[in-house]
Amino acid sequence: MRFIFYIALSFYLVSSAYSEEGSYEYSYVGSHNLSAVNTPEGTITGGKLDGIFTVIKSTGKLFSTGQNTNSICIILSKKTNKNKNSELEAYCESTDLETGDKTFAYNIRKEGTVNSGSKGQGKQTIIGGTGKYKGISGECSYTVKYLPNNKLTTLGSCDYKI
Repeated sequence: MRFIFYIALSFYLVSSAYSEEGSYEYSYVGSHNLSAVNTPEGTITGGKLDGIFTVIKSTGKLFSTGQNTNSICIILSKKTNKNKNSELEAYCESTDLETGDKTFAYNIRKEGTVNSGSKGQGKQTIIGGTGKYKGISGECSYTVKYLPNNKLTTLGSCDYKI
């Protein structure tokens, strides 16, 4: 019986040593290359976002304040003639500039558009990673603002576990 107890305790200690929960806040600055087509129902816009996000506050050991990550997203935005807001979806790949390890995320936003001057809040789901991020999952909330000259900024906060 003691043997089973020690095995169970060892398993718990090992799994606890490799698991972590934490949070971070970030600032993102990037540019976009978008194209649009008009349909009878509205406008469909798609393309690429590319920029750097910087961790500005962090709890836990996985993300550190000042850490920089290159983030590339492919987006699809649908705006109907009946609605002033777009429905936006994006898949993102973010690469830690120091280690090359990656995180992957899915974004959804139903507020604002992708036009200059527009802004809106959205939700990001962290769906995986490589290297030190392998097994990561989490949820983020963010606010994006589209600027002139194909630029954008984002502020976000995330909770994660690994």
